Amino acid sequence: MEIQSKNHLYPIEAREALKNTDEDERTHEQKIALENLTRHTAVEDSETLETLHNELSEIESLKEKHIYKLLGVMPQYESTLRGIFSDERIRLDDSEYDEILDICQSVESEE
Repeated sequence: MEIQSKNHLYPIEAREALKNTDEDERTHEQKIALENLTRHTAVEDSETLETLHNELSEIESLKEKHIYKLLGVMPQYESTLRGIFSDERIRLDDSEYDEILDICQSVESEE
């Protein structure tokens, strides 16, 4: 399979795109992705995701791909957050980890 283009999507956008494909034509990987997105999408509201995206964008060390990864996982614990960045070539200081966690945990406290 050849990658034709690469776009970042919010988890709910990816889920909807997969739901809109013909069920019989979905690949095994697409079926697994849809199942995971259906079970584990932390934020169902695109407005909230946009707000979180804007807040995370203010952290200078984060690139767009990091922000979308964070929005997909919405880590609630520092160990999860550090795991997300363990294979990335990015150095965050403790205050940035705290700021990211505060942003991600704000959604949990609103529900």
